[in-house]
Amino acid sequence: MPRHSQQISLAAKFGFLLGWGFFALAFLLAAAEATLARHSLFTSANDLLLTLAPGKWIAFKHHYDSALLKFLIATVLQLPGWLLAGLPAALLIWTCRPHREDMDPDLYHSLTTFDRLAKMAEEDGAQDDDPTFQEYDPHDYDDDLQKDDVANARSYMKDWHPEEVDEQDIPPRPKGPHERMDSARDNLTIPFDKLS
Repeated sequence: MPRHSQQISLAAKFGFLLGWGFFALAFLLAAAEATLARHSLFTSANDLLLTLAPGKWIAFKHHYDSALLKFLIATVLQLPGWLLAGLPAALLIWTCRPHREDMDPDLYHSLTTFDRLAKMAEEDGAQDDDPTFQEYDPHDYDDDLQKDDVANARSYMKDWHPEEVDEQDIPPRPKGPHERMDSARDNLTIPFDKLS
């Protein structure tokens, strides 16, 4: 049961668009980190800001110098920038997606049919194991029976004669390109060698 766009709140629409904005920022930060090509596996967000905008980042840290900023730089900004932007992006896009559908009760009932039947069978005392099957071993059979089977097949093939097929029932074999060319030359009223 999809919801119409009029039923979606403004906060959900804004959160969804903000999530895509964070996703684009995460993509750009990952691209910037890849172009730096440092020898470490990940580049922290602090190092990335120092590389991309060193003057503005140092001025910002000097202007807003506080214990909270130092704590954030020492902990949170040591993570990669694409991760810092990608986590809220995924959260916002998933929670604020506009066309979420509630589960149809009939669909849910049909999807859980197997589980319900298995539970009912277990309550009735059915065993939860593989179906039993009989394994066959060729050593269990009598050799005389196998020899009789082979002898019967040989005698059958010895006495078997296919029915004679009337030649009129056999369709003519299709002609190849060379045979068609030869038959066309034979049907000419003027001899072929005098045409050239």
